[in-house]
Amino acid sequence: MAIILENLSLPEKGPVEVKVNLAFEIKVTAEEARRLVNRWLIDHVSLQMGGLKPALVLLGERAVWRVPVEFTAPSVGRAGMVGEVEVEVDTGEVRATPEIKQGIEQRATEIASSLPPFKPKKLPPEYLAKNMPSVPKTAAEEEPVAASKE
Repeated sequence: MAIILENLSLPEKGPVEVKVNLAFEIKVTAEEARRLVNRWLIDHVSLQMGGLKPALVLLGERAVWRVPVEFTAPSVGRAGMVGEVEVEVDTGEVRATPEIKQGIEQRATEIASSLPPFKPKKLPPEYLAKNMPSVPKTAAEEEPVAASKE
């Protein structure tokens, strides 16, 4: 597990001493946080996105799980990182603002526009079902009936 310290001023060079004295209780595991973000992505953004392994981030007086979000596409698989969503370690609250959602969608759109067009693969005949009864056509697939002249 990675621990990230944010809002910490460091010199470019020279000795550094970091003392962290922050007490908190982890009530939501990293895996639970990832699942919460996946549910949020499915409900509010897209099925083509998923959360990866979270990092524990200390933000001043509070701690959150920061879950990286990855965009996937059928033709290429993993297409790229599109953002991060934070989850409170003590409550499980997903900290996703409309701006975070918009940023994720915008980056996914940029990545998608650079991907090659999707081309469905054709199955070789040996993989197609044989000796199966044909399925009746639906009304939408049937030939239009010519209007009779009476």
